[in-house]
Amino acid sequence: MEGKVSTVFVGIGGYGDLYPSLYEKYEEIRALCRPVGVVDPYAEKAPHFGWFKEQGAPVYDTLEDFYREQTAELAVISTPIPLHKPQAVCALEHGSHLLCEKPLVPCLADADYLAQKAAEAGRLLGVGFQWSFSRSMNRLKADILAGRFGRPVLLKSLICWKRGRSYYETSSWKGRIHDADGHLIRDSVVTNATAHYLHNIFFVLGDRPDKAAMPAEVEAQVLRAKDIQSFDTCILKGAFPEGGAFWYGATHAGDGDDQTRFLYQFEKGTVYFNERPEDPGNHMVAVFSDGSVEDYGDPQAFSELVPKFLTMLEACRRPQTMVPCTVETVRPHLAVCQGLFEQAETRPFPPDRVFAGGEPEGVYVHGLSGWMLEAYEAAELPCRMEGIRPYLPHSDAFRP
Repeated sequence: MEGKVSTVFVGIGGYGDLYPSLYEKYEEIRALCRPVGVVDPYAEKAPHFGWFKEQGAPVYDTLEDFYREQTAELAVISTPIPLHKPQAVCALEHGSHLLCEKPLVPCLADADYLAQKAAEAGRLLGVGFQWSFSRSMNRLKADILAGRFGRPVLLKSLICWKRGRSYYETSSWKGRIHDADGHLIRDSVVTNATAHYLHNIFFVLGDRPDKAAMPAEVEAQVLRAKDIQSFDTCILKGAFPEGGAFWYGATHAGDGDDQTRFLYQFEKGTVYFNERPEDPGNHMVAVFSDGSVEDYGDPQAFSELVPKFLTMLEACRRPQTMVPCTVETVRPHLAVCQGLFEQAETRPFPPDRVFAGGEPEGVYVHGLSGWMLEAYEAAELPCRMEGIRPYLPHSDAFRP
């Protein structure tokens, strides 16, 4: 293998702090990566600002400024959603391969445009859904592809993560559908914060290691308690053209403790994640119909973030390296999210159920956590369940 891959880091605060952290901790990353620049107008506030200075990586306000002086084989973009498209175009036009954090862009047209730009430039474009790169998740997917689990029956996920006022008020884009100039953002609980869990349902059912399954139709209930443009609660139910169904529920407005769980049921076995008290936390544990059990590991572990960065570095040196998450891979998730914004109606929770307070301080909904868990266990839309009809009168159906 030739020398290290010259890498420019675009956005080093917030989630962008992950990449220098991986560099410091893992020799396999250090053996391949050579930091050559930072693009961040607020770089001095970032936790690893001093570290980048020690590495001799100069700081630039814009990506255009960087390319006026330097080149990079790989650009890593970890900036707010509205910046992804222009920065991705800039990096590709200047000959860099690209790893862009999720969500890549807010609409399918933008995704198609970036795929075209990458093809024209002859460069790779990886999208940072880390579960699609993780070793444990890809081991599970390999067994699904090999037929070990049989046909899918029902894949369902529930994510209840509280988000207070500060989560939205300290950001210029969180919870927004568009910015002041009308540019699309479409940030929401499903497009960004809990996007991994919906995308992963589609990803594990893809018919190739780098593909995801597109659902045939989707029904949705989309609700809002908080004072934001988009929505804080989403419940989806759908089916796939080749068989199998899915259910997904996520909220930032629950009144109970945070929880993350999924259950993937197949003909020959079921995968449990935070479902059974006897299993290690955050481990994917499969129980097969013959009674055998296999622990696929913890896809949330910090070490499982390594393959995302490492794969893109290796791909810069070995063109045959398979990138498991590309524009094409994220298309089903993006199509469903676009359908939510364009075809589903966001409805308010009943005012008498909404309250201010909690920890972190914010706006939440009485009984919502229990309501979401009931719907998850039934794999049903809440408007169809007795006892919780006051939350929503009906659902919206659309095709992605």
